[in-house]
Amino acid sequence: MMQAVAHPANVSDMPPAFLSFADQAIYLAHVSLGQHAVIQVLWRYLRPVDIDALTRFRDNLAHGHLARLIRPARLPFGRHQWASAPPPSAALVAAETALAPEAIQTWADAQVALPLDLVHGPAWALTFQGFADGSTVVSLVVSHCIADGLTIAMAVSDAVRGERRPLSYPALCSVHSAATVLAAELQRIVRDVPATFRALGQLARTAYTSLDTSNTPAASPVGPAADDQTVVFPSAFIRVPMSVWDAGARSRGANRLTLLTAMTAAFAEALGRVRDEEVTLLIPVNQREGLSHTGGNSVALATLKVRVDGPRGGLHALQRRLRATLLQTRREPNRLAALLPLVPFVPRRAFSAASHLALGALADLPATCSNLGGLPKDVLQIDGNAADRICFRGIDRPVARRVIEARQGVATLFAGVIPGFVALSFVAYQPGVVTEPRHLRALVERLLADYELVGEFFDA
Repeated sequence: MMQAVAHPANVSDMPPAFLSFADQAIYLAHVSLGQHAVIQVLWRYLRPVDIDALTRFRDNLAHGHLARLIRPARLPFGRHQWASAPPPSAALVAAETALAPEAIQTWADAQVALPLDLVHGPAWALTFQGFADGSTVVSLVVSHCIADGLTIAMAVSDAVRGERRPLSYPALCSVHSAATVLAAELQRIVRDVPATFRALGQLARTAYTSLDTSNTPAASPVGPAADDQTVVFPSAFIRVPMSVWDAGARSRGANRLTLLTAMTAAFAEALGRVRDEEVTLLIPVNQREGLSHTGGNSVALATLKVRVDGPRGGLHALQRRLRATLLQTRREPNRLAALLPLVPFVPRRAFSAASHLALGALADLPATCSNLGGLPKDVLQIDGNAADRICFRGIDRPVARRVIEARQGVATLFAGVIPGFVALSFVAYQPGVVTEPRHLRALVERLLADYELVGEFFDA
C-alpha cells in the first residue's frame, strides 16, 4: 500500500493563476480551524486489481485537474495562487497482508487520515488494499481545498480515458523574484478594487437589515462527554437499483432528485436535527460553465426548509418548492457570495473567530443533500474494467470529539448515479443518536424500509 507522493519537477514558468475568492475562503477556513475537509472515492473489486493499469490511472490523475497546490500570497491582502504540482514518483505497492472483509470500513476511514499538504504536496492520495475474501478496495482522498466532488469525477473520468489536461499554473518550484511576485499580487489587488467596494456596500446593507433580525437561538452547550479524542464521522455506503429508486419516486409523484431530498429530510429527522418542526436542508448547486472551469469549488448553497410530517407521503408540493429554490439559487447569488471579495482582507485570527461563530450559530441543525448526478461509466473503470461497487463521500479528517459536539453534530447524504444504480453515502455524527458506524448503519436500514427501498451495502 503506497500513497501518491509529489516530488519537485522542472516545469516552465507561467503567469500567476489566482484562486477564486470562494476557493481562498475554503483554504483559509481549513488553516484557521484546523479542520480539513476531503472528498473520498472508494472502489471495490471482487478480485485483485491490475496494478499496472491502476498505476497508469494514478499517473494520468497527476496530469489533470488534481495536479495543483496552493501558493499562499506574500502580501497581507493578496490573493493566493494555484501552483502546478509535480507528478508522483513513488510506485503503487500492494499491501503484504490481506485484511478481514469486516475491516473495509475501518481501512477506508484510516485513508481519510493520511497526511495531505496543500502547499508542498501531495494534496491527494491513492491507495489500495486486498482483503481475505479476494476483493480489493481502492481509495482516492482529495483535499476539498483543491477540488469538489464534480471536479474529482471529471478528473477520474479523464484519467481513465488517458486524457491529460495540463493546467496552466506556474510550477511549484518556479523561481520568481520577490519583486515579480509582489508586483503580480499588487496588480491583482488593484483589479479587485471594484468587487471589493461592491462587497463593502453589501456588507453595510446586510448589517443594517440584520439589526432587527438577530434572534438566532443560541447553540446548545457542549455536553460533559465531549473530549479531545479524535474521531472520524460514521459513514454508511449503499447502492439502490435504479428501477427500485425510480419506482419509489413515481409512486410519490416525484422525480429522482425530489426523492433524494425527501430522504435527506427524513434522515435529518431520524437524527433529531429538527427545529420548530422543520428540518433545514443545504443543497449545493453547480455553478460551472462547461469544461472550461478549472477552479477547485464552484457551487452555490441553496437552503430549503421541510416540515417533518411531509417527506413520507406524496412529494408533489416538495418537488415544486425544490424546483423553485434551485432555480432561484442559480439566478441569484446569495449574500455570502457577494461578500467573498472581502476574504483576502480578513486577518487569520478574525477569520478563525468568524468561522467558529458560523459553526456555532448553526442553530437550525442543517443536513446537507449533495447530488453529483449522473456519472459516466468510465468512472468505474480505474483498472481497465468496471469495479463492482463505488461510492463518494465528503467528510472531515479526524477531529476532536469536542469540536464535533460544539458543531452540534453533522449530517450529509452524498449521492451519484452510476449505471443501473443510485449510490448513496450517509455521513453523520449526532450526540446521543449516532456516534459509531453501527448506529448509522441501523438507522439507514430503517430509513430504507420506511421508503420501501432495498439496497446493497458497499461491504456486502
